[in-house]
Amino acid sequence: MTHQEAHEAHEAGPAGPGPAAGPAPECLVCPLCAGIAALRQARPEAVEHLLKAGAELLAAARALLDASDAGTRRPGRLQRIDIG
Repeated sequence: MTHQEAHEAHEAGPAGPGPAAGPAPECLVCPLCAGIAALRQARPEAVEHLLKAGAELLAAARALLDASDAGTRRPGRLQRIDIG
């Protein structure tokens, strides 16, 4: 089931098409929407801390990838081979 199909199934509800029953109109079926709904209820300090931690994690991953990429580069010299 795709993300769009999950949204449509959630919105249709058990009685068929129409507004979904319950307090919130957003989808809570997929992990992305469930995470967004949880962030809406979280304290702003907690959200800010999570964003900073995520940024640091991405910076560390980038540094790791850059370091491994620098070790595998070959010298920039080309060798010309005549074939004719």
